[in-house]
Order: sequence, then C-alpha cells, then structure tokens
Amino acid sequence: MTIFSMGSEGDGKNSPRRDTPLSGPLGGKKICVVGAGFVGTVAAAGFAKFGHEVICVEKDPARVAELSRGKVPFFERDLEELLKSSLAGGRLTFTSNLEKAVDGSKAVFLTVGTPSANGGRADISALKDIISVLSKCLSPGQIVVIKSTVPVGTAGSLKIILEQNGSGTRGVEIINNPEFLREGNAVFDFFNPHRIVIGGDSHDAIETVAHIYRMGMTRHVPIITTNNETAEMIKYASNVYLATKVGFVNELARLCDGVGVNAVEVARVMGMDPRIGQEFLNPGPGWGGSCLPKDLMEFLGLADSLGISLVIPRAVHDANQKQFDHVAQKVKDLLGTLEKKRIGVLGLTFKADTSDLRDSPSIPILKILMEKGAEIMAFDPAAGDDLAAVLPGINRVNTPYESADGSDCILILTEWSEFQLLDWKRMGDNMRTRNIVDTRNILAPELVKKYGFDYSSMGQI
Repeated sequence: MTIFSMGSEGDGKNSPRRDTPLSGPLGGKKICVVGAGFVGTVAAAGFAKFGHEVICVEKDPARVAELSRGKVPFFERDLEELLKSSLAGGRLTFTSNLEKAVDGSKAVFLTVGTPSANGGRADISALKDIISVLSKCLSPGQIVVIKSTVPVGTAGSLKIILEQNGSGTRGVEIINNPEFLREGNAVFDFFNPHRIVIGGDSHDAIETVAHIYRMGMTRHVPIITTNNETAEMIKYASNVYLATKVGFVNELARLCDGVGVNAVEVARVMGMDPRIGQEFLNPGPGWGGSCLPKDLMEFLGLADSLGISLVIPRAVHDANQKQFDHVAQKVKDLLGTLEKKRIGVLGLTFKADTSDLRDSPSIPILKILMEKGAEIMAFDPAAGDDLAAVLPGINRVNTPYESADGSDCILILTEWSEFQLLDWKRMGDNMRTRNIVDTRNILAPELVKKYGFDYSSMGQI
C-alpha cells in the first residue's frame, strides 16, 4: 500500500508532496461514467467540473432527457447547480448508447447499484451484464474503474469475464475506486474528500486514475494506492465501523434514558478524544440508507461463507433492529396505547437533504406503529414517489402543520432543519394531545415544553 498527497499544481508550499512519483500529462481526459444514479451523476458532473470531457451513460431514455436539461430526478443538495454548470461548460453529456460513450474514453467508471440479494449478499449481476457488453467494445489501454461497492474479489472475477468474452480486452485494466460520498453532502464530499482509494495491479492505470482526480483537487488529499482486494475491503470495513459507532451511541442513549443522564453531552465529550471522534455519535432512530444495511449484510455474508463468526457486526445488526422497536415503544409510553391513535410524522427519508427512502429507519418504525393500530399522517419535503410502495396505508400530507391536525403525537424521524423552525404553538393548537417523540434531538426541550408538550427524546435530558 502506498500513500501520497496530491492537490493542484502550484509553488513549493502548496504543491503536492509525493512518495510515489507521478508522470505524464495532467490535461483533461475523456471519461465515460456508466449509471446516472446518485453516485454516477455526482461523479460525472464533478469530473466535468474538473475539466474532463465526460459522457454519462444511463439506460433510461427519460432520465437521459431530464438530466440533459439540467434536472436531477432525485434530491441531493447542490447537485442540480453543479449539473447545470457542467452542462453549460460543454464538458458533460448524457446518452443511452454505451458503445458510443466508451469509444475513445480513457477510463470507464462503473457506478451501477449492487443491492442485497436473497440471503443478504451483494448482487453484482448488473455489473456483470455491463462487463459483458464492454468486453465487445473496449480496446487495449482503456481502464475500467469500479466505483460501485463490490464484494472482495469482484475486480478479479470481472477481469476474467473481460478476457473470456472479448477478443481485444487483454490490455484493459480494472481498477477499484470506492466512493465515500455522504448522501445530502455528496457534492461537498466529491470536491473535499478525506482520502481517495485506488486499487489495482497496473501502476500506469493507477497513475492515470490518480491524474483524473489530481486535475481538480485544490488542496492536499491523501491518495491510497493498493491492490483491488484491499480497496474493496476498505469500503466495507469503513461502513461497518460507522454502523458500529451509530449502534453504540443509540444503545448509550437507551442507558442514559434509564439513569437520567444526558447522552448528547456524554457523546459530545467522548468525541473530543481524537481516538473516538465526533462523527456518527448522534443518537437517532437507527441507521439505514442505501449503504450501511447492505454493506453490513455482505460483510457478514462473506464471513459466513468462510466459516468465520463475526460477533461485533452481528450484534450491531441486531441492536439496530431493536432500535426500531425502541422508538415505537417511546410513542406508546407517551400515549398508553397505539390503537386508534393518530401519529403526525415529520421526516421519512433516511437522513436530511436527500430524497432517498432506501432502508430508511422510518419504514420499519411506521410499520410497527400501523400494525398496532396507529394512523400515520406523514410529511417529508423530499421523499420520492415510491413512498406508497414501501409504506402502503400511510397518509402523506403536504405541510408539517397538516401532520399535526388531530394528532395525538408528533414523531420526528428525519433531521430536516426546517422542523426546528416550525411554529410549535400552532402545531400544538392543531393536535388532539400534545406529545412529541424527537428521535433526532433537533428540538430545544424547554421550547416545546413551554407550549405544553410532553417531550421524549433519545437520551437528551
């Protein structure tokens, strides 16, 4: 493994420090990005902003048309502005023609989804399908860069498919370049990464991918170069550890609730220790989203396939499932019963500043409440139209105040900042009984208590 720093070209003080020498031109490259989802759209628009010529491939013609007009079909903070800027600069285009996009591209970045299959293991069938097509149109010297989160060993298996199916792909290298973008902050993270990981077997291919990033970096960024398998494991290990931190602080909040201690203050002081850090130490309704749940299941599945028992990750998974029941119980504790009670829900996405409902903790929590007879009146400013499919029977309203109409309790499940600015007197006046369960600890308890609310939080006294 090699680590070197890189940033923009400059004078001695600001120029990059390198332990591994970089050579060759640093000009813009022609790049193909396959997949116009969350990761692919951010990467395509970001690389174009760096100054590269980018063609993004999306199989859905309607989405191609929408993106080509500068419209993002999902919500991600600052992405639409970045997209419009890159389109206006003439360096970004969208197409459904994979073969045409690949022609002449130095690097082909794959950003397709790898969802959990039955049994929890990652499903890489979409990647294999794309590799089968690419094997017919790639040329020696081109580089396939896997940005999708893939099981350990995937790069090697895809390399075999390339070589078996293609007549001219033996000179094509496969690189693993995992993404570490936080939904809701993805644009910021793309331009301000903590580190860039590049795994592969070819020094030249690794160097080329490093150049692609280096062209747009305006500050020093650690670049870790390693082999494919290590790069693949780095991504999974990182996400499993983050899930572990969230699981721990949620259990800490339960304990602090029991003994009357402020868990938020405990976690804040814990985070001052650099060995622990502040990130991911906020109690909440449980972790979810498109990454942590599926990556933990693949991590456990890999261990099981090798006959290795992982105690801590298994416990993290189980603790998170209990957290959903814990939140539902908090609502019940305030109301006495859930039968025929109306719950006004604020927030459905798994975190703020995204429209993503995938594995959101709101889904199992609201299912528990509805199974026990509660009626749900839910508001979210960005949740997608797939809400009815994942939560049938839910009532979606158009404003936060509508969620309070005749409600017996307000349940805050997502940390949208606008919820802090609500007129809580008006909210209370609309309700049947004034109760709040704030699973994100975003409200000031003294404020809502002033308006007569019984307030329950996650370890916040």
